[in-house]
Amino acid sequence: MNAWLAPTARATSWGALAVVGLAVAALGAGAAYDGRWPGGLLGVMAGVLAAAVVTGLRDPAENLLAAVPTSAAVRRARRLALLLPVAAVVWVAYLWPGHDLVPGLGWPLGPAAALVATGVAVCAWAPAGRGVAAGVAAPLLWVAAARVVGDTDGLAGDVLLAWQAHPWTVTAAATAALMTARDR
Repeated sequence: MNAWLAPTARATSWGALAVVGLAVAALGAGAAYDGRWPGGLLGVMAGVLAAAVVTGLRDPAENLLAAVPTSAAVRRARRLALLLPVAAVVWVAYLWPGHDLVPGLGWPLGPAAALVATGVAVCAWAPAGRGVAAGVAAPLLWVAAARVVGDTDGLAGDVLLAWQAHPWTVTAAATAALMTARDR
């Protein structure tokens, strides 16, 4: 076992991801009982899950640990190594009832991956002390703007729906942005 695992797990904020997990369990139970799955919430749930993952990146000892040789990027990567498997389980648990109730739904992992990667990249690039707040806001605002504006023609519609229409391109771009912020 790595020496960083237990302290990082203790220092990671799990509350938001736990709340999203409980909401997913309630939605799943409601869908199973009612026989209908809320497919219109797919994007909203992806944004909420992304925000919950980014919330877990909050580093309460950021200022204290700034002087140690372990960089903020390494600490962020370690937290992500703990948060992402849990987020994947929560996302699959959200999709599971829909997979049984909605023909042709499949397993749309891309939108959640795109929004998580975007939130983490924004978190890494935001000014010190504001990273988590900006990273949480980014996927939520993107999903909200896409829902408000809806399917519009032109560049605005393409950009607002990119996380849904081209999720792996968005994920790759956000991951590239995150990698360029490795020292931040």
